[in-house]
Amino acid sequence: MQTETALITTEAEFIALSEGLRRIIPLIGLMEQMQEQGVGVLSVQAEVKCKIFEDKSCALAIAKLPKL
Repeated sequence: MQTETALITTEAEFIALSEGLRRIIPLIGLMEQMQEQGVGVLSVQAEVKCKIFEDKSCALAIAKLPKL
């Protein structure tokens, strides 16, 4: 659920992208820790990845800025 109000669609897309990443990054960290400990099916060493899709090129350009 989005808690901020966006004035333009690029801002709305960026907020949604940011929210999605804020939820997935801790899960990736948890999975990597489980691999290090050899817990369950994650005991096999594999690279943990997540693919995020975004259709607004302006939002992607903002997200790739080093300052953000």
